Amino acid sequence: MQQLLACNHQKTSQLKSLNKTILTRIMSSTFASDLCYFPPLVLPATPTTQVKRIFLCRHGETEPNARGVLQGSGIDEYLNAMGVEQAQHLRDCLASVKVDLIISSALKRARQTAEIVKEKHPDIQLLEVSELAEISWGKWDGQIEADLRILLNRWINGDFHAMAPRGESPFQVEARAVPAFYNLMLNRPETNIVFVVHGRLLRIMLSSILFQNLNHMNDFTHHNTCINLIDVSIESDLNHIGDKINIDLTKLKTPFNTKSRKPVLDDNVVIADTPAIESPPELFEQSGCILDSSFESAVPTVVHPACFTLTPLLLDDRRHLTPRFQ
Repeated sequence: MQQLLACNHQKTSQLKSLNKTILTRIMSSTFASDLCYFPPLVLPATPTTQVKRIFLCRHGETEPNARGVLQGSGIDEYLNAMGVEQAQHLRDCLASVKVDLIISSALKRARQTAEIVKEKHPDIQLLEVSELAEISWGKWDGQIEADLRILLNRWINGDFHAMAPRGESPFQVEARAVPAFYNLMLNRPETNIVFVVHGRLLRIMLSSILFQNLNHMNDFTHHNTCINLIDVSIESDLNHIGDKINIDLTKLKTPFNTKSRKPVLDDNVVIADTPAIESPPELFEQSGCILDSSFESAVPTVVHPACFTLTPLLLDDRRHLTPRFQ
């Protein structure tokens, strides 16, 4: 009887040890990366089509993010402790993914996040691209109380020339960032590329490259270290270049519901919940913002190459983060 009890006790101990090992493995970076499932690569449409996979990620949290202040290109801070931990989760998620190149903006928060991701891919290049910097909020950088609702209303109503005092407009950001993105896609040989950039920049870029306008930029959300997965098909034979595909973002696994999402300037900044009404021009001018009265007839200057077809597979994906980060 004693031998039987001893045997059962030994088996129980072994089972507990096995469960502990499994739990440790689940929490380890090597196994956690398996939990980040990504859809298969889009198949080339023709023999002359090249498909590249890009991961458009936002940087980890900084102290200005934690304080809920506007953080544009005029604020250049490193990650805080939570931001570092978020970046480590992103690193572990991408550890088992084939990565040929990592690209970041020149701002410290993006560069630091990219360097942490690179720890699992030590042999690949980390390329810094200054054109991928965050929008400049000008005099509003670092502020909590600014005329944010006024500017947001102008953007909602289609005035993409509007900007914060001494800042940048969405059209200006699009004009520097989107051509840089297309040039990287066309001229770099790598096919699996991780971008680590910024929230408002991602809103502008995704609206521009997916819809060829900025009308949808306020429909996107980008939490710290989120992943936007897009497959980029590049057709080299002009005879195969046809009409652009229709993009239905409502079918993505990551929700894209423009009706239920409250527009914001920055995903870490809370704006007073006031009615989104048209602001009088005189009030807008008093705020120090720049108003272009001819914006309704303005045409963006960005040229979208006809050889590109972009297929979004995930938006604002945060499965790699624990619940306390989400």
